Amino acid sequence: MWGSALEAPAVITELRRYRIKPDRLASWVAFFHEAARRNEAGGSQVEFAGVDPDTSTFVWLRTYTDEADRETRKSAFYGADWWTEREAFAMDHVIEYDVTFLETAIHREGGGLVDVPWPRQGERPGSRGDSPPDGWIASMRQAWVRGESDA
Repeated sequence: MWGSALEAPAVITELRRYRIKPDRLASWVAFFHEAARRNEAGGSQVEFAGVDPDTSTFVWLRTYTDEADRETRKSAFYGADWWTEREAFAMDHVIEYDVTFLETAIHREGGGLVDVPWPRQGERPGSRGDSPPDGWIASMRQAWVRGESDA
C-alpha cells in the first residue's frame, strides 16, 4: 500500500448500474462471477459487485490507474474471444445500464482512511468516450455539468 496520500495513485472508478430482467437476475449473477474474474485477469480491478433484488439492479465498481489505462484494459476485455462469444448472452439480461466515472477523494489504506489530493490533475475519467454494445443506443436521458470556464 501507499505510505502517504501524496504517494497514492490517481485512481478512477467506474460505477456501473445495470437494470436486469427480473427473471434473469440469478442467471446474470452467475454469469458475472466469471466476468468479474475475466476483468481482473485483464488488469481491471473489480472493487465491488452487489444486487438490489427489489429493483433487479446490479451495481459494480472497477478501477483503473487513469483514463489511458481504462481504455487499454477495457479494449482488451471487450475485444477478447471470451467476451465476444458471450456478449449477446450477457446483454440479453440487461434492460438498461449507465456508467458514472468517479475520481478518488478518499482511499482506504490498511485500517484507515487517507485523503487523496483532489481535484486530480490530467485527463478527466470517462473523457475517452465508450461506444455502446451492438444494437444499443444512448437513452433520451442526459446529464449536464457546468464547464470549468463557467464555474
